[in-house]
Amino acid sequence: GTLLVRACPKYAFRGEREMLFGHRINNLEDWGRIYQDRDAFAPLVSYIAGKHGIAYPGIGKCTPGSNGVFRVGDYIMKIFAPEESEIGGEEDFQTEKFGLERANRLQIAAPKLIASGRVYDRYIFRYLILTYIEGESLADLSGKLSAAEQFDIGRRLREIVGQMDTPCERFNSHVLFGRMAEERWKAFPEGFRREREAYLKTRQGKGEVFVHGDLNPDNIIIHGGKEIYLIDFADAMAAPIELEMAAVICGGFRFGRDYLRGFLGDYDRTALTEELLYGLLAHDYGANIIRDNIGDPGRISSLSELRGRVWAPLCGK
Repeated sequence: GTLLVRACPKYAFRGEREMLFGHRINNLEDWGRIYQDRDAFAPLVSYIAGKHGIAYPGIGKCTPGSNGVFRVGDYIMKIFAPEESEIGGEEDFQTEKFGLERANRLQIAAPKLIASGRVYDRYIFRYLILTYIEGESLADLSGKLSAAEQFDIGRRLREIVGQMDTPCERFNSHVLFGRMAEERWKAFPEGFRREREAYLKTRQGKGEVFVHGDLNPDNIIIHGGKEIYLIDFADAMAAPIELEMAAVICGGFRFGRDYLRGFLGDYDRTALTEELLYGLLAHDYGANIIRDNIGDPGRISSLSELRGRVWAPLCGK
């Protein structure tokens, strides 16, 4: 289990024994084929568990993400995609670590960060070890909750967001309107894209705060039917609060009336529509949120049409 330093003192590589990870990753396609293969990651996961004194009963089943996510007894081990995958890197690792540490410090209901580190093997594998949260995602509970339960989840999630989305030092280099985010908007008609660009030049958010960035139903866990936990802070950033509101209301709640009553209380539908419109248009995954919860991007030809599609469900239509 000891890692030996060879030619470069910056990196520690395995000695003469076989590498822990025996597969080649040259691009995103390679990573996509392997990232949830429990047999492929078992030696690496077992080694990391031993390094931190965690019993290794084998790898349990776990909901996949874009990184390797494995259950090890009472823990979750998240192994980040290496740079060779075309999506991995130090910043993603540091972003999630920061988000979890901040949540733990503020006593926001989230997995406890137990350990973090790097293994220098065939590739540089960054990892986090978290407590496993027993429960069901909001996505899995969809259709099973009463109106009163939805109201209560909305109310308690608003308390969590109010505690979490506060001014924060900049902790990564993530900025709005990055190249990858802008690529997603190409699914919309050209006229819509021109209107969006002009709108964003004249509209600003309410000021930067810490935002989770991806509060979709899969990342909201209900424990014991009552407690709400947030998971997956990899997309956290300093950004206007409207981005979080758009993700929660349009994506997390999918405009569910009882969730909204609990989350918002009495609200001005016209003002909220504009906040959500800005949040959607500025969000890294705004195009995806619209596609999955509002309508086919190819059929939304103008901002006026999108505004109407946001306003209608807020009025119960």
